[in-house]
Order: sequence, then C-alpha cells, then structure tokens
Amino acid sequence: MPLDRSKIEEMLRPYLAAMEEEKGRTGLPLLRDEKSGDPLYFGQRELRLRYLIPVKSLKEFFDGLARGEVLYTRCENCGLKYFPPQPTCSRCGKGTAWLRISGEGELLTFTKVYSKPASFLHYDDYIVGVARFPEQVSVLALIKARDVTEIRMGARVRLVVERREPENYYTYALIPVEATEHTGQTLPED
Repeated sequence: MPLDRSKIEEMLRPYLAAMEEEKGRTGLPLLRDEKSGDPLYFGQRELRLRYLIPVKSLKEFFDGLARGEVLYTRCENCGLKYFPPQPTCSRCGKGTAWLRISGEGELLTFTKVYSKPASFLHYDDYIVGVARFPEQVSVLALIKARDVTEIRMGARVRLVVERREPENYYTYALIPVEATEHTGQTLPED
C-alpha cells in the first residue's frame, strides 16, 4: 500500500497556514515552538527529496531482513563489530563477515518522539530506543510499546523484523519481552 501523499499534505496545511499568517503579521519567517516558545525559522522553499543510494556491498543486510534476520558485520582481521553493518573495517580497512543478531538484548535508553519530521507525520507519536545484544552490538530502533510506562531502562527486548506500513518494506523493531510474556501476544502494529 503506497504512502498517501494527500494525507501528508493535509497534515501540513495548518502549519503552512499558520506560517503565512505569522509572516503577514510580522514580515518574518519565524514561528514559536509549541513546547519551548523558542523561535523556529520556517524554510520558505519546499525540499522534496527522493534518492537512490548504491548498496551492492550491503545487499546481504537487506536479504537478511527479507529472511527475517537482522545482520551486523565483524571485521575478519581485528574483530571490530558494526551495526549498522559496513563492508570494510574503519580501523584496519579489511573486509567484514556477516553475522546474525540473536537472542534478547538489554534496553539501554529510550525516548518518546512527539515532534516528528514531515515524512513521519502520518505516524502516531512513537518510542525509539537503543538496546545492547549478546553479540556486543547496539541497535537503535522503534520500540513496539503502547506507552512509555510499559518499558524501562534495563528491560529485556527482542529484535524483530516487520513490514512497515503504509510504505510496505521490511525493517526492524524492538519488542519488550515482558509485554509479550504477560499477555502471550505481540503488540499491535502502528
């Protein structure tokens, strides 16, 4: 299901209208941040960005997602580990091997995102966190929880592959283990 651009445009209309009103009143492209009251510069030129990035050397990562696995890389020479993965080691320049992140990790930190970039406006507010896994790699990902009260630092989390809607592509997310142990069910998709 493709992303409905008209819904995004509809969500942006109030911001654009408020900007035009404020610009007419003050003559400046500034708005006040709703939370802090600080001035925000409102860019007057729309930037739409689509890009193609060559990922031949990282295709194994995407193939892993299609198989339901999240992969990292480890230098075959010095052992340095990378997530997100990279094809060569930054330390010694040698090649890396592809390995699977497995098991449960420990949630190191998290935050709820209320102020989203325009490309995420079609999502409800969401929680992101960093977890450390037994392979000694840290992963930044969305956390599948209804509310921040359901999670805590130090909690056990599982790394799962899911299909993100409405964009319809595979990505990964963190699921608190306690939430699935108590109910026996996974949390609903956003």
